[in-house]
Amino acid sequence: MSPCLYAPRTREEETVTQEPQANGISNVQFDSINETIEAFRKGYFIIVLDAPSRENEGDLIIAAQDVTTDKMAFMIRHTSGLVCAPVSSSLTSALALPQMVACNTEVDGTAYTVSVDAAVPSMTTGISAHDRAMTCRMLAEPKSSAIDFRRPGHVFPLQARDGGVRERKGHTEATIEFCRLSGKRHAGALCELVRDGEKVEGRTERRGGGMMRGAECLRFGKKWGIKVCTIEDLVGYLDEQDLEDEVRGCKTNMQT
Repeated sequence: MSPCLYAPRTREEETVTQEPQANGISNVQFDSINETIEAFRKGYFIIVLDAPSRENEGDLIIAAQDVTTDKMAFMIRHTSGLVCAPVSSSLTSALALPQMVACNTEVDGTAYTVSVDAAVPSMTTGISAHDRAMTCRMLAEPKSSAIDFRRPGHVFPLQARDGGVRERKGHTEATIEFCRLSGKRHAGALCELVRDGEKVEGRTERRGGGMMRGAECLRFGKKWGIKVCTIEDLVGYLDEQDLEDEVRGCKTNMQT
């Protein structure tokens, strides 16, 4: 395992968050938002869970500018494989990425744009780990423009809401929040974690596969040294930051 792929986890770095029983989890260990931001800033994967009442899934997330071929191969191996790239609304405009459909009826309103591949000489069909990593990095490249992408392609940009996770508590918005908080270009890569299930002897089937849920995501994170947090905690962190900024502003005004 390459040391550059995953953030090391120590017992001291873990924090305990009480999850409601409706979640099917209690007394589980999540990482703090500060620790998760730091891992993201260093170019590591993070895992972000949404609410049980929503998708109830854990997404493997990384900044688009940090996606290498090896990291993309890891993502494809342990997820559904449909790699999406959350981007800010300003970036969709700059890169001329229109919505995939005029009338979005997706259950959570995920704002898929037209799919893309990077239009570079080293690009082949667009589906390999190398090609999809290149496309993700191109989305994060400050000098990229609309002509730098082929349409349709094999990476699916998702337009984030301008109000972030406090407007929509989705993985798309969480990705852009982490990009912003860590000083990255506002483009990421994500995919839903899945469990393989067990092979069925003598048959081209696997039994018991499906989406990873809360406790499974935590075990996966612990196995690979990946920070794990929730969107709920991210919203709380942002609210606290706003409150601290407000208090500092009041103190400044009082002093002047």
